[in-house]
Amino acid sequence: MKGMKWVGMTVLGTVVLVLVAVLVSWLLPVPAAERAALAAMDAAPPGQVPERNAFPPVWLLPYDGIDPARVHALTAEDAQRFAQAISAQTPQGWSNSVAEGRYPKATPATGWCGLDTESCLGEVRDQAAAVAQAHAGHDGLHARISAVGRNDHYRNLFPGDIAMPFPPMQVLLERLSLHALAHVQGDSRRALQGVCEDIGTGRMLMRSSDSLLVAMVGSAMAARNAALFTEILSELPADVPLPAICPQVLGAPTVAELDMCVPMRGEFGYQRAAGARLPHAQSRWLYDVEKTQARAAALLSRSCATEVQQQIREDRRVRLAEPPSEWSLACVANVAGCMTQVMVAPTYVGYNWRMQDAGAQLRLAAAMLWLRGQPNDGHGAMATLARLPAALGSAQRPLQPAADGRSVQVKRYGRPSKDAPAMLRARLPLPWQPQ
Repeated sequence: MKGMKWVGMTVLGTVVLVLVAVLVSWLLPVPAAERAALAAMDAAPPGQVPERNAFPPVWLLPYDGIDPARVHALTAEDAQRFAQAISAQTPQGWSNSVAEGRYPKATPATGWCGLDTESCLGEVRDQAAAVAQAHAGHDGLHARISAVGRNDHYRNLFPGDIAMPFPPMQVLLERLSLHALAHVQGDSRRALQGVCEDIGTGRMLMRSSDSLLVAMVGSAMAARNAALFTEILSELPADVPLPAICPQVLGAPTVAELDMCVPMRGEFGYQRAAGARLPHAQSRWLYDVEKTQARAAALLSRSCATEVQQQIREDRRVRLAEPPSEWSLACVANVAGCMTQVMVAPTYVGYNWRMQDAGAQLRLAAAMLWLRGQPNDGHGAMATLARLPAALGSAQRPLQPAADGRSVQVKRYGRPSKDAPAMLRARLPLPWQPQ
């Protein structure tokens, strides 16, 4: 009996200690650093001209036959309908767009020149007939993708919600195989015009998007077209003039393009909307909405740190500050919220690395454009590239000759898939190809 009494007292004492810990944890205020992060992530984006917003044309990109003057009005109608669905608590059943069924819809030809394709030109050359067939009848879609780059920012117009639909971003990569096909068929100027247009569009989305997803698609758009640019240059005589847009879009990438701060603010807004939709009972039991949002802000705002911007400027592999620890008294009454942040934290640093790799691919393309304009003195490409302007190089990732002797390469910081090569490559321009 005495033993049972002690066991009972121990259990009771443990329960009391746990309850006291939960109560103290619940009463603790949000730490000052997390409050500051919350304010920073809530900061309104700079004012933009609504007519230059890429969201409406991207949102309606697949639909043929829409009068360009109607695109903004139709998107506004969609945003209003989605807001009404949220108010009625039926967003999951919301239909994609008022354009659905009223306008024909193109199926994008994105089966070539994918993430792990070693040579876009080689793949398209081997399947030229199939690529041409897939793009048949897509003239309107191609023109709309080209026009996206005339905008100067991307701001989501839908109210934040966990059920918020996303535009069909993969359609933006539709023209990659089209450009390769144009070169294969002998129209290299049209190919390069399109490639450089899409590099410019991708860089705009990298620089001025309030969405993590859109910024990453923009980086893929810019990087894959930059790689294709060097492939085309490797088969193009030096006396063939390039479209005027190419030197304009192939300058050295800026910190503003590779900085993930603005996209992370958009990601925070999406997470906040998701948290707000949790059932009330769940949000009260070991899940504190306000404290979870503050921790999420602290987690995502790490990409906004000045030291991260300096790492990007120097092309050092980004190292984010350690996230808030879950082993703290503050997490006792917010176990669910803290563990959620622990699970997602590792994924975010990878986005910074992939964006840095897009910048490296752009520098490679710019370096090959510079090399194309240099006289070949017979000492080889690497000797000439030693004089490359500093803005187009990287002390952290110096150019290396590839084993094939026809390319240069730099190491990759992020691996978007297990099949992605460890190095980023660029073909040497034709005058510098070994004989």
